[in-house]
Amino acid sequence: MNVINKQINNRLSLISNLKKEMKFQNNEILDLSGVIYSLTNDLKILKNEYSEMIYYSYKSRSSLDKLGYVFSSNSYNQMFRRLGYIVQYTNSRKKQIQEIEIVTNELDNQKNNLIHEKRIQNKLLSDEVTENNKLQKLKRNQKKTISDLGKKERRIKKEIKERRISLEQLDNLIKEVIRSEREKLSGVDLDLIKLTESFEINIGKLIWPVSSGFISNKFGVHPHPVIKNVKVKNDGIDIQTSKGSKVYSVFSGKVSTVAFIPGMNNVIIINHGEYYTLYAKLKNLLVEKGDIITIGQNIAYIVTNSDGVSELQFQVWKNNIKLNPEKWIMNK
Repeated sequence: MNVINKQINNRLSLISNLKKEMKFQNNEILDLSGVIYSLTNDLKILKNEYSEMIYYSYKSRSSLDKLGYVFSSNSYNQMFRRLGYIVQYTNSRKKQIQEIEIVTNELDNQKNNLIHEKRIQNKLLSDEVTENNKLQKLKRNQKKTISDLGKKERRIKKEIKERRISLEQLDNLIKEVIRSEREKLSGVDLDLIKLTESFEINIGKLIWPVSSGFISNKFGVHPHPVIKNVKVKNDGIDIQTSKGSKVYSVFSGKVSTVAFIPGMNNVIIINHGEYYTLYAKLKNLLVEKGDIITIGQNIAYIVTNSDGVSELQFQVWKNNIKLNPEKWIMNK
């Protein structure tokens, strides 16, 4: 903000200096125009006088009057002096006219140069005014951005806190499900072993839980995309998809539980032997606890939040160990 204010003040000062310089040049142009006008009139008078002299000489060429002034001299010395005066006067007139023409041309050039410079400075003034307007707009936008960012940051921090609480509740839920189901096991369960092995060999081959979308939030701990120096933790992955998308089971298994967690909406946990998959942010559930599920079965629909975002929270566990779901599903 301070840098922008300084830039604006510098440009305002520059515009003020340009206006002063343009006023000074306008006065110079007016002065030069007056001088040129006076010299032009003098030049016109001199040319008229010179023309009259030539005309008089021409009219007097056939009579002795043209030599009257010279031969009316009282002596030879006076005659030659008068003749010299006439020649000198004529040459002086011609020289004066030439000098005035040179000065007039030079003044015209200076006037044109000043007019050209004035046009350039007018352009500079226009550019500076435009630049100043841009800076003023930038200043207003920056103030608004800072204000919006402050509000957004407070909202995001609140969302981070709420999400952390929701993920902790999810974590407690699935751990309790796993603990409860492990306690119910008695002896060796061949079906459980077979299902576990079948799931295990499909690492990197599982279908996506939605038909289209992209991973908007990866597994693990990573910096927040907006707020600096803030790290967020994700026990699974978030997959952003289209509104109203169907959610599918990535593998065959059995529904361990169905629950509701604030911030995560409806949750479905499916058992695949020693492995579990968790689906959150659901609506319109199509399965219940204890249902046998087949691979690719439509189990629910995705929820769209107040910001218009449709996002699935998807997790993969092996007993009490959280796994990176991105390594288990197929590459798109």
